[in-house]
Amino acid sequence: MAALKSRERWRLLLHQSVDLIFETDRDGNITLVLPDQLDGQPTEPLLGQNVRTLWPDTDFSRPHKGTLLNPTTFKGLHCMAVLSSSELLDTQGNRTGLRGTLRRLAARIGPEQQLQPPSPPDNSGIGTIQQVIQALRCTIVPRLAVASAMDVLLAALKADGALTDMAAPEKPLHESRPTPANLLTQAPAPSSVLGDQIRFLQTGHLHALLLTENIRSQSPLFLVLWREKPFSSAEAELVRTVCGLLAGFWELDSVHRRLLAGACYDISSNLLNWNGLKEEMERRSRRLDQEQLAATLMVVHVPGLTEIALTHGFMAGEEALRQCIAVLRKAIRPTDVIARLGNNSFGLWLDGGDRFAMAERAERMTAHGAPIIIDPPVHLPLFIGLVSREAGATETPDDLLERATQALQKAQAENRTWCFSHEAP
Repeated sequence: MAALKSRERWRLLLHQSVDLIFETDRDGNITLVLPDQLDGQPTEPLLGQNVRTLWPDTDFSRPHKGTLLNPTTFKGLHCMAVLSSSELLDTQGNRTGLRGTLRRLAARIGPEQQLQPPSPPDNSGIGTIQQVIQALRCTIVPRLAVASAMDVLLAALKADGALTDMAAPEKPLHESRPTPANLLTQAPAPSSVLGDQIRFLQTGHLHALLLTENIRSQSPLFLVLWREKPFSSAEAELVRTVCGLLAGFWELDSVHRRLLAGACYDISSNLLNWNGLKEEMERRSRRLDQEQLAATLMVVHVPGLTEIALTHGFMAGEEALRQCIAVLRKAIRPTDVIARLGNNSFGLWLDGGDRFAMAERAERMTAHGAPIIIDPPVHLPLFIGLVSREAGATETPDDLLERATQALQKAQAENRTWCFSHEAP
């Protein structure tokens, strides 16, 4: 269940962070593409096409991380895009294909238009900082957000560069081009570049700028930029400001992750998460045992709930989540407990009630489903797995969750809307 929850959550995050996801076979022919539409254009025609034909100037024999495709065309959709890709390997380590993502950097333009060179940054650098902030807000996954911000900074300075997390210096967070060998040999060690102190370096015809940015409770970020023209003091201050902004963004993300790791509530829905529901089940079970009462755990799956954010926008997705929670609340008593177990799954803990009453309730819930009033309206089905806990039972909340999840999987496998777990403890 935890693995399923993690996979669904990160799949949604990936959809929100990139514009296109694709996979290929060993020969480079596209076998999978998501989403089904991109800016109203169907992506299905991409299936079967070879990536080397679509992007002949790109070397797909090596992994890509932030490679600029200029311009990219998808059946009439013309845009600037960044490619990231990695190899698909079988259990023996043999290459079976490619998995990649595309992230657009510019708005849609007509095929007859030519890409204009980026305008030079203003003297104050305010325009560049505004673009960096916009890039950070458009991407919710920190590493992808930092890569987007780096694209903006490098374009403004007309330079190449690499940003590295010193916790893993062998894998740069973002690298526009491989760092020149002569620069690597002459550059000082990142640890010798004090935090927030800029150092300049010239090697051959290249001029380099180096900066280390310290981050609370984490390893520093190390930035190196290079180009043939020397960096001015104004450009150096712009780099310092942008790096400070990236570091602050990185720190806040780290704090949020630590808070979420120990939280009992799901932030996006204001419901208990599994940790909170488990504590509530353990607390209530002691009282139920004293009163010799049973209880029921329902695991409710709502397929298509998170996909609304992809098809209708994130505002509609949030509204759909609120309406779905309201439907589930109306189906139970105010004293019962509701929790969010995953993007599309919820847990309901109902005190008292025998199996017959709980089965009737599950039948009514699945018969009505979850009508979502958005534009256009959507009606989502409900699938439920149930398990009862008798008074004095020794099963743990994790055991009950596993049995309810198995009942849910059985219901879906048998094309039923709900199923009760009758497996003996």
